[in-house]
Amino acid sequence: MVKILAHRGFSSRYPENSMLAFERALALGADGAEFDVQLSKDGVPVVFHDESLLRITGTDALVKDLSCEELKRFDISYRFKGECPPQRIPTLEEYFSLVRDRRFLNNIELKTAIFEYDGIEQIVIDLARKFGLSDRVILSSFNHYSLLRCKALAPELPCGLLYECRIAEPQDYAGKLGMEYLHPDYRFLSDMELDKYELAGIKTSPWTVDREADIRYLLKQANIFALITNKPDLALAIRNGK
Repeated sequence: MVKILAHRGFSSRYPENSMLAFERALALGADGAEFDVQLSKDGVPVVFHDESLLRITGTDALVKDLSCEELKRFDISYRFKGECPPQRIPTLEEYFSLVRDRRFLNNIELKTAIFEYDGIEQIVIDLARKFGLSDRVILSSFNHYSLLRCKALAPELPCGLLYECRIAEPQDYAGKLGMEYLHPDYRFLSDMELDKYELAGIKTSPWTVDREADIRYLLKQANIFALITNKPDLALAIRNGK
């Protein structure tokens, strides 16, 4: 059965990458969540998508330039203000505390495409092991060197190559790098492409699949491992035949 991963939590209804969005994804019955991790100035792994705080908080500052304590002062409820209590940037440890006893898949995007965040791979891997979540974690990144570092540190953890361009024969590329998953923009997928990935034994988790027609099409494909979606409620309803 294709898994439904809530993109940044249940982000179509609640503030993205907030504890509230993750709690609601769990309550909804999503199979897991896809979310983003960066390091604060003092080396704490925090769950936040953009390198800058500007879009979410209105403050023109970089996550990497502020301490965890400073980051915790910001309200990330943005377009949901007045609809929910103020939300704070979660630490990865806070997120892991929420899901540690749940059969919930945790697709962690390491935000190393722009800033390398020296040591982030080891920090995230160590924390996943500390919480006993190694069997429920997939590591992904647009920085494929970052994933190679993950494989060197923790070969048992599956990794997914994120990409948003038309890579030639990505299944061969994934095999060469020793990666288990392809995480493409869903718009690049077709029957022919998916057939090649299946033949190569590379599973696929496309993002961000929100339109009903796209959800229905991809749920029927044999090689789709998971759909990463802002609308896990819609995807679950379709998967469950409603």
